Amino acid sequence: MNKELELLERYNIQPIKISYNNKTKIISTTDGKYALKVKSSPNQSIYQYLDSHNFNNYLRQINDPEEVYEIYPYITEKNIDNETKAIDLIYTLSLLHNRTTTYQEINLDKIKELYEETANKINYLLAYYHDLQDFIENKVYMAPAEYLLIRNINLIYISLNNSRGYIDKWYQLKLKQKKERHVFLHNNLALEHFLEGENNYLINWKRAHQGNVIYDFINFYQNEYQNLEMETLFDLYQSKYRYTQDEKLLFCALIQIPWKLNFKDSNYINTLNVKCLLDYLSKTNHFVSKEYEKYQETQQEKFE
Repeated sequence: MNKELELLERYNIQPIKISYNNKTKIISTTDGKYALKVKSSPNQSIYQYLDSHNFNNYLRQINDPEEVYEIYPYITEKNIDNETKAIDLIYTLSLLHNRTTTYQEINLDKIKELYEETANKINYLLAYYHDLQDFIENKVYMAPAEYLLIRNINLIYISLNNSRGYIDKWYQLKLKQKKERHVFLHNNLALEHFLEGENNYLINWKRAHQGNVIYDFINFYQNEYQNLEMETLFDLYQSKYRYTQDEKLLFCALIQIPWKLNFKDSNYINTLNVKCLLDYLSKTNHFVSKEYEKYQETQQEKFE
C-alpha cells in the first residue's frame, strides 16, 4: 500500500477515499476519480500502433508505462441499456477495423494449416459425438442430461456438417486468391470491455493482434449471444465494414463449431451444460443461415 501511495503522490494525486472494483482500486480525489491496478497492459507498441492509425478509443494511462502499477482516469459510464451500448460498441469496432485494414499476400501454407486444423477439429468432434451417442444409447437408464443430448443430437451433427461445407468452400476460394485483408483485432470483445462516458473506449487489449477481421465479431458473439439480438448488430457492422466472400465463408464455418461436452459428476451441471450448447447451436444455426442467405442475395444482385 505504501508503494501505491508513493506512486500517487508522485503524480500529485491526493486520495480522500479508496474503494474497490474487483482487482481495481478506485481513487477518489477532490479533482475526480482514478483507477489504479497492477500492471497488466500489453506492450506499448500496441497503443503506438493505434495512435499511428488515428484510433483514439482506448484509455491512456497517466503514469509511466514502465511502472509496476497503472493509473487511468476513472470513466463514469452513461446510464444506458445494453442494446444501446452494444450499438455504440459496433460503431467503435468498425472504426477500428476500417482504420487498421491492410492487404497482404496470401500465405498458402497458413491457409492450408487453418483448413486442416478446422477440418480435423470437425472430424474429431463428429467421431466424439457419434461415440458418445452410442455409449449413451446402450445404457439401461439415461441421466437427464444424456436424454436431453440424445433427443437433440442432430443439432450437433447439422452444425458440424454445415461447418465442413463452409470451410471446404472457403479453402477452394482461397487457393485462387493472391491477397487478403488483415485488421488489428481487439480479440476480447464483450460489453464489460467497452466503456461509454463522454467518449467511448475499448479496454483490455491484452489479447490484441493482427489477423482476419472475422475473429472479433465471432468473439463478441460468443461472449454476448445470450444477452443481445445479434442479427441486428451484425447487420449494422456489415453496413460499416462488409465481409468479403471468403471472410463470410470462414465466419460461417467457425462460428457454428460446437464445443466438446465433458460430463461431470453433477447431473444438474451436466444438464445446464448440454442446454447451453444446444441453445448456442440453435441460435447460431438460425443466425448463420439468415446471414448467408442475405449474402447470397447481395452477390446475385451484383450480376443482375
